[in-house]
Amino acid sequence: MARRPNPTLRAKRKENLMESIITIITEESIAEATTRHISEMSNLTIASLHYYFGSKDGALVATAEGILEDWIDEIFKKRTMTAEQKIRQLFTPPKYMITFSQILTYPFRQKDVSNRARLLDKKFSESIKEFLKLHEIGIDDLERHTELVKTFLIGLSFKIVTNRDILNDELNNLKRFFTEKEELPDIRGF
Repeated sequence: MARRPNPTLRAKRKENLMESIITIITEESIAEATTRHISEMSNLTIASLHYYFGSKDGALVATAEGILEDWIDEIFKKRTMTAEQKIRQLFTPPKYMITFSQILTYPFRQKDVSNRARLLDKKFSESIKEFLKLHEIGIDDLERHTELVKTFLIGLSFKIVTNRDILNDELNNLKRFFTEKEELPDIRGF
C-alpha cells in the first residue's frame, strides 16, 4: 500500500503546483499551462498534479478558487480602504487578477470542473455585490452594476498584461461612469 504524505507536505505541494500555474499564466499564457509545464515548474510529477487536483483543469479551478478566497475577498472586505484603493490593490501585483480572469474565462471541457468554474463565477459576482453594497456604489441596480464591475475587472486583467500603466485611465473611466449618472450623485467609495 502506498504511503500518503503528511498534511503539511500535501498542502505545500498543492501550493507549489498552484504557484506554478500563476507564474505560467502571468508570464506566458493559460495556453502554456500544460500538465507537463506545470509539473516541471513545480518540480513535481504529472501524477502529483492528478493526485492533488484530479486533472489540469481541476488544478486551474482550484488555483482560481484560492485567489478568490485568499486575495480578492480579503481585499474587498477591508473597511479602511476606498473602492478605488481596493481595485488598485487587486492589481498590485496584477498576477493574481490576471490568473483569476484567464481561468474564469477558460472553456473547461470536464463537466464537474465546468460546474465548479460556474460556481466560482457566481461567488465572484457575490463578492463584487458585497463590495458595491459596502461602498454604496450602484445599489440602484445592483445586478447590472455587479456585472459591469465584473466585466471591468476581467477586461482590465487582460489589458494590463500588455500595458501595466493603463490602471489609472481605466479607474478614471469607471469613476466617470458612476459619478455622471443622475441617480447616483454621491459615490463615497470613489
